[in-house]
Amino acid sequence: MKSLMSFLLGIVLTIVGAILFLTNVRVSSFTFFFRYNGTNITAILMILMCILVVVYIVYSNFVTGLLLGIAFLAFVISVIMSMKFYIISMTALEVFVILATFFGGIGLTLRGIVHAKDELPDGK
Repeated sequence: MKSLMSFLLGIVLTIVGAILFLTNVRVSSFTFFFRYNGTNITAILMILMCILVVVYIVYSNFVTGLLLGIAFLAFVISVIMSMKFYIISMTALEVFVILATFFGGIGLTLRGIVHAKDELPDGK
């Protein structure tokens, strides 16, 4: 029971730390299309995803599903790369609280996972 409470408290602290960090991140500009050396990567990925959706509908197997998933992940990454992020200025106390809650939560979560086996009734 103690490891379950440690795990749940760790999840909550990790989420709180992530929220505190993300409230201090600003997006200065957002363009939907990411360009690399003048080539519009996001548009190419959108076309590729449309083709892969048709292929997946016609030939629905693991390989086409995997290719569609990889194309979607690359599309999301290209949209994120088109944004310009910056972190607003914070005091040292704010940075410490954010890091302590986030990494303390990760530590408690891992502790709950590792010690869950120790609390089994038959010891297996």
